[in-house]
Amino acid sequence: MIKIKKKIIIIGIIIFVIAVIILISLYIARKDVRDWIDIHILGKNITEEDISVIDLNTDKTNQVHVYSKYVALLNDKSVTLYNSYGEKVTQIDVNINTAIFDSSDNYLAIAEKNGNEICLILDKSYLWSSNLEGQILQIHVNENGYVAVVTTNSTYKSILTVYNSSGKQLFNSYFGSTSIIDVSISKDNKYVAVGELDTSGTLIQSNIKIISIDNAQNDSENAIIYTYNAESNSLITSIKYQNQGQLICMYDDSIYVIKDEQNTQLLKLKEDDITFMSINFSNYIAYIQEENTGLFKTSSNIKIINTANNQENMYTIDDIAKEIYAKDDVLAINVGTELYFFNTNGWLIKKYTGSQEITNVVLSKNLAAIVYKDKIIIIKL
Repeated sequence: MIKIKKKIIIIGIIIFVIAVIILISLYIARKDVRDWIDIHILGKNITEEDISVIDLNTDKTNQVHVYSKYVALLNDKSVTLYNSYGEKVTQIDVNINTAIFDSSDNYLAIAEKNGNEICLILDKSYLWSSNLEGQILQIHVNENGYVAVVTTNSTYKSILTVYNSSGKQLFNSYFGSTSIIDVSISKDNKYVAVGELDTSGTLIQSNIKIISIDNAQNDSENAIIYTYNAESNSLITSIKYQNQGQLICMYDDSIYVIKDEQNTQLLKLKEDDITFMSINFSNYIAYIQEENTGLFKTSSNIKIINTANNQENMYTIDDIAKEIYAKDDVLAINVGTELYFFNTNGWLIKKYTGSQEITNVVLSKNLAAIVYKDKIIIIKL
């Protein structure tokens, strides 16, 4: 009798394992099965009843950013931090009205747009602030708290200023005839890359320059260690240092990677069906390709490429993407009143369905905030 029970248990375990293997195989291979499992078993679909909300005072100018595990709300020269449940954590006074935000891991940098003030916050603590000459155009902070600030004045189109995590100014670099479009600091704090645009000639010229931070402090004339001049009329839009020291450069018609002073093409827009691209990941790029699947019916193929080995993952949405958002290893796709969240393996993390059109989304690797005029919806990822 005992032996029979053992056999039944073993057979049951074998059947269960086989069923799990079949289910996983179907989940990977078939989109319809995957969608059903995501909704009915894994519960990845969420609505307004399932999330936390921060109510906004519509009489104030509210500016919102998400970093680490916090939602940061700026108004009246004060930053209020909320957790993922919409509960107030702390409040930090800043001398900033109209903000430019940037964040990486636990660091949040805030600057006065077209002003002079910049400050850095680590987790819930105010670290330092600085006043710069000229008008602040953009800022960047890396995961170690190194900060790059781009300003302009009557003499120079662009001035690059770099600080360490303690707020010590490391160097200034001056660009007399070119505009800095984007800037990124490497993960080891050794280099700062600049994507610049030169419109002084008959043709628009995009350039990538990599500056050694050590050299810039000691020998500014030899600080630029690498320069790449892009094809004429190819417009640089953003740059991003990823893992292994790779610098990803996105243009209006292509994406390239620079590593070990070698420039390699990752993606070229040859067709007009590629609607969105993003490089704001740790080790990936992503783009959306629209596909006609029937009469008056269009789907969006989200393709995610590993920049280290060129492995591609794909997920298909039966709708037209209106916007793409990315941060670290999270990708969000806005299709109107619905918002899809994916990881870089192409698996769905969550799908949010709301009652209003989604127009403003702020993302970290842990949280997403959908910002409306009167409220902030918080989604835990």
